[in-house]
Amino acid sequence: MSKAISVALVGADTPAAQTLLDVLGELPIALDSLYPLSDDEDAGTVELREHVLPVVDVELFDWKSVDAAVFVGAPELAAKYAALAAQANVAVIDLTGATKSKVGKPQAGQIVSLPHVLTSMISASLAAFKTLSDLDFAAATAMVSVSEDGKSAIEALSMQTRQLFAQQDVELAGYPKRLAFNILPTAQRGEEERIYSELSAAGHAINSLTVSRVPVFFGHAVSLAVQFAKPQTRESVEAALSAAPALYYLQGSGAAGIATPQDAIGGDKVWVNQLQLSEDGKSATVWLVADNARLPARAAALLLALV
Repeated sequence: MSKAISVALVGADTPAAQTLLDVLGELPIALDSLYPLSDDEDAGTVELREHVLPVVDVELFDWKSVDAAVFVGAPELAAKYAALAAQANVAVIDLTGATKSKVGKPQAGQIVSLPHVLTSMISASLAAFKTLSDLDFAAATAMVSVSEDGKSAIEALSMQTRQLFAQQDVELAGYPKRLAFNILPTAQRGEEERIYSELSAAGHAINSLTVSRVPVFFGHAVSLAVQFAKPQTRESVEAALSAAPALYYLQGSGAAGIATPQDAIGGDKVWVNQLQLSEDGKSATVWLVADNARLPARAAALLLALV
């Protein structure tokens, strides 16, 4: 059995942190202590395994008192404090994407990250397709919820929605255009480049990728199209998707057969739906949805078990 570890949870007052706390409560990971940290003096408390824990001011925290630190839901805190934690010989896991860290096993004095959630969604599906045939082409269009950008983005979408209904001027809150009732392409953020690189490292080449922010609080969606080197039957494609351990292939009629981001909230798998196969059996499209907080939270919890 692994030794019990002490962990700092930075961004503890964010929805993403609550998801991680839920996952930690479900898994048998040995924790000696957990310190919820935030820069919000009104953050209050969090709950883990029926224990109520007060949120501590991150500015005053002694990093030497923990073995590991997880930064979640607050990119600005990761940018400010992740390096300080690593300098104190803490194993740092950054789930915010704010640090230039690499994917890997957590080690004392180093910062590691996880692949982008979209990378995980797309790669799991491509891997399933590749059990059938090589792929001559792959393209994805991703619709990303604002929670990908942290608590401040959730608050911005909520604020903009209220302002529009009140017929007030809309505050952009750091975005080039408004989020509410809009679709915002985000190529300038560098996400596409990051995902291309991560997919390539995993052995999955993709020919085209577009990422946009949509006015949804939680849950990501991807439309994925592939071209097989050899013709496939619908039965063989469905069997490959159903057999993939990271995927949940949803089949059904009517509303029960439609997967939305909201349906995937709380799930540990990528939902696959709306399979379409061309008449020649060489082109397929699928609709993917996933809980963008739950997938990295579970992966981070498993990484903590390795500290």
